[in-house]
Amino acid sequence: MLKPYQGQPRVLVGFDGSDDAFRALELGIKEAQAREAELVVVHAVDDTVLNSAWGVVFDPEEIKLNAAEMVARGVEDAVAAGLPRQRVRTEVVLGNPAAALTRMSHQASLVVVGRRATEPGERLFVGSTSVGVVGAAHCPVIVVSAADTLHDGRIGVIGVAVDTSARGAVALEWALQECTQFGGRVVVISIFRAPQGRWFSGGQPTQEQQDAAVEVTRARMAEMVSEITEDYPEVEVTLEVSYGSPVDVLVSRTDELDLLMLEVHASFPTFSVGGLIRGVLTHGRCPIGVIRPRDSHGS
Repeated sequence: MLKPYQGQPRVLVGFDGSDDAFRALELGIKEAQAREAELVVVHAVDDTVLNSAWGVVFDPEEIKLNAAEMVARGVEDAVAAGLPRQRVRTEVVLGNPAAALTRMSHQASLVVVGRRATEPGERLFVGSTSVGVVGAAHCPVIVVSAADTLHDGRIGVIGVAVDTSARGAVALEWALQECTQFGGRVVVISIFRAPQGRWFSGGQPTQEQQDAAVEVTRARMAEMVSEITEDYPEVEVTLEVSYGSPVDVLVSRTDELDLLMLEVHASFPTFSVGGLIRGVLTHGRCPIGVIRPRDSHGS
């Protein structure tokens, strides 16, 4: 059973003034309202430049003052949305943004960040801050873009990617707990991918072989998922099994989901995330939630 963060409920929002950051703030406010949590709007002044030769032309105190004025807008937005002012605070820190949010996530129940920083352009890449946070945070992280459509309700449908090795089970249990507390339903998505490697160079499986593999996967998934969902009988859960590219399948489903939850197994020592996480973060069209198994309790 997952154990949520045991302190005062706290939602952190990484805020840098970009369009994506304002969308993260919007979602963070909704999450704080639903959880009756404290909202902390965080801006990290990256000290890379300040510590370089260029640092002589910058006044750190002036930069921090300008940052404080920027995040104050977050307080006003939160209060205007109905959050009590005493439950909203700001933090301006010097340091790498991903490192700062990761450090603060020890004392949070959720982190919300924008998908990209202030760089212009379309969905060509996912920002280094969001990648860094999802790879190392000690609580669930939701990554959101200004291009995502946020529905009026907080939660409708949560998609969860799970495979037959139970990778994704922690994300599934988190989603079930969320729906138990706040409402909504869960769609478990499992993708059977084409065989890889030199031993399978003779061509793609036939349609019959694909169908058979999907049915075997469905039976295994149904058994595994039922063991988790039996503790949450009030939550509606459906299972989808398909054949194809995991990134392509998951991205295509984001048009119909309110949140897609993924489980990240970041590699030590860089805490880098894999191609699946990066691909979905880059191209997904709904908020993407990421949880790390060993720190899923947020402590």
